[in-house]
Amino acid sequence: MAKKITCSTSGDADIVCYNYVEISMDPHLLNNFANEDGIGSFLMAHSCSEEFQRLKHRLLREVLDIIENDLTENQRRIVKMTFVDGMTQDAISKKLGRCQTCIHKNLKGNLDYTNNGKRYGGAIKKIKKLCYKNEKILKILEEMKNYSIVSG
Repeated sequence: MAKKITCSTSGDADIVCYNYVEISMDPHLLNNFANEDGIGSFLMAHSCSEEFQRLKHRLLREVLDIIENDLTENQRRIVKMTFVDGMTQDAISKKLGRCQTCIHKNLKGNLDYTNNGKRYGGAIKKIKKLCYKNEKILKILEEMKNYSIVSG
């Protein structure tokens, strides 16, 4: 998930907001960068092709369609604030005037301790369930899987 960072290059009011994504890497690979062309060439060599990027965008559109059409207004608002705006549950609770546990339950659902801790409800579970039933999403995932096998 993309995170945001703000910074100023001059110390003045020219604050710029950047999105960044954390990439986990094997420490042994990092040690080899001094002997290779650098991390930029490594990432370019292992980046996705335009076709794979197109598949990722199609997949994202389908998931966003589920979020827009199949979640309640409250769930939709909290999911967008969490995953699009990058807000924490605490920040969302302050903005909406609700307790953090309510935000967590809207996202993750409740635990039923009488039923071996089974989780029920929650926007994320609902999105996952609808994605597994969505033929378009399953087809896109299959194309992505086949593409990575062929190109890998």
